[in-house]
Amino acid sequence: MELADRLKQYEGTKQYQQSRGMFRNDKFYQYYDSLGYPTIGYGHLLTNGEVYPYGISEDKLELDLPQDWQDFMIIMIFQLGYAGVLKFKKMIAALKAKDYKEAIKQAKDSLWYKQTPNRLNQMIEVLTNK
Repeated sequence: MELADRLKQYEGTKQYQQSRGMFRNDKFYQYYDSLGYPTIGYGHLLTNGEVYPYGISEDKLELDLPQDWQDFMIIMIFQLGYAGVLKFKKMIAALKAKDYKEAIKQAKDSLWYKQTPNRLNQMIEVLTNK
């Protein structure tokens, strides 16, 4: 099972969320996690004014990335944390547009790259979608 599918299973399948009223009319709606934090979809913590009063479709929740880029993003999240990765707005926009050269350019135009250039260069080296 792919990591993304395991995450969905751990965070609550669409069927589970539907039974709780958090998925209806082909959209996910906000709920509060076990600690009382606003959450949507497969466990996405809502931060910085993210509000979806009319719900959000599944395709808006996911980046449809090739496996190499999924692995890249998992390592990036491990190193920088989810909030840190969200600061890479131009890189994420490039990934959504499947502009992998631009995504690499944006990753390199960062404090992360300045602090760990060897690690990031190694991560980029193994990407097959460039």
